[in-house]
Amino acid sequence: MRTIRVLIAILLLMLPSWLFACPFCTTPEPTLAERREAADVVIIGEVTATTNDRQSCKIHRVLQGTDTLGGVEQVEISGKLAVGTLVILIGTKSGDELGWHVTSVDEASLAYFARSPSLRTAASERLGYFLPFLEHANATIAQDAYAEFGRAPYDAVAAVADKFPLDAFRRHLVDPAVSGDRKGFYGLALGLAPRDADRAENAKLLHRLICEPASDFRAGFDGMLGGYLLLTGETGLQQIEQRFLIPSNAARGDVLHVITALRFYHEYGKQIPAARLAQALGWLVERPEYAATVIVDLARWEAWRFQPQIAALWDHAGFAEPPIRRAIVGYLRACPTNESRAALADLRKRYPDEVTAAERVISALGGVR
Repeated sequence: MRTIRVLIAILLLMLPSWLFACPFCTTPEPTLAERREAADVVIIGEVTATTNDRQSCKIHRVLQGTDTLGGVEQVEISGKLAVGTLVILIGTKSGDELGWHVTSVDEASLAYFARSPSLRTAASERLGYFLPFLEHANATIAQDAYAEFGRAPYDAVAAVADKFPLDAFRRHLVDPAVSGDRKGFYGLALGLAPRDADRAENAKLLHRLICEPASDFRAGFDGMLGGYLLLTGETGLQQIEQRFLIPSNAARGDVLHVITALRFYHEYGKQIPAARLAQALGWLVERPEYAATVIVDLARWEAWRFQPQIAALWDHAGFAEPPIRRAIVGYLRACPTNESRAALADLRKRYPDEVTAAERVISALGGVR
């Protein structure tokens, strides 16, 4: 229990919220289906008049909340849509007022919305509906379908992997017109392919994309790395290690993507042992720009063999930043060995103010003294 509480505290301090549903999707807003089922009122309407920032909408059909509307034939909303625009109006009550989320639609997106399955449908079954719409020509449809995958549990995404249009996903990965953010999902999706022939072809493509020279920032690169690890296991990890973790001149953006991919694999992968993942991450322990977050990961993974190395960092040049020192203290507090307790006692003796400050923040966030 002590270890768990300490780790929760230092994770709150150090880690981004990377363990969301799809690990490599940008955090999307609620989907239309989610908004629909949380709403008090859902209307299909049409903009009939506009004055400054206020618009009148004629109600064509009430999908939800007839009693709440009370028989009105039009509603007022904020916005600057053209007269004649069809809209989905999703209303949520605040006191006696309805606040509206407005989505302009055409016939295609209206049909897509009307047919979208309820949240009460099994997640894996729901995702089958949204698969064909991921790169739809209608931007509203494509974004909402992507959001459905971005907000779905990872296991539900994996459960529909046998339905993935892999030829299309491979094309999307190399298409410069496809958003880089979405390529993270497509990279992960290739890694989930169940058939050997597809897995070999996917690994070949991902290897090429990973090895291509690029600028410091590659949107979606973490998903490609994660998918590659799912396909290749330790062989792929060794290649990633040699290319991005061991060299000191690897682009910082690429290294950060690798860290995210290793976290993902530790959570969801099965082939690579946890100790081997920690070994790969350990190349970054003595690099100040990565040390704080890496030390937290090693503590979370209970990789205690790094204890002497991490304890010694306190006296190294470049490691005096508060986030690094909090991570060191958190790791030593969580590590259950006598050597770790002795190292922490030594730091308390030599640097009482700094250690106390670190422990105070950790304890405030749920750790123990």
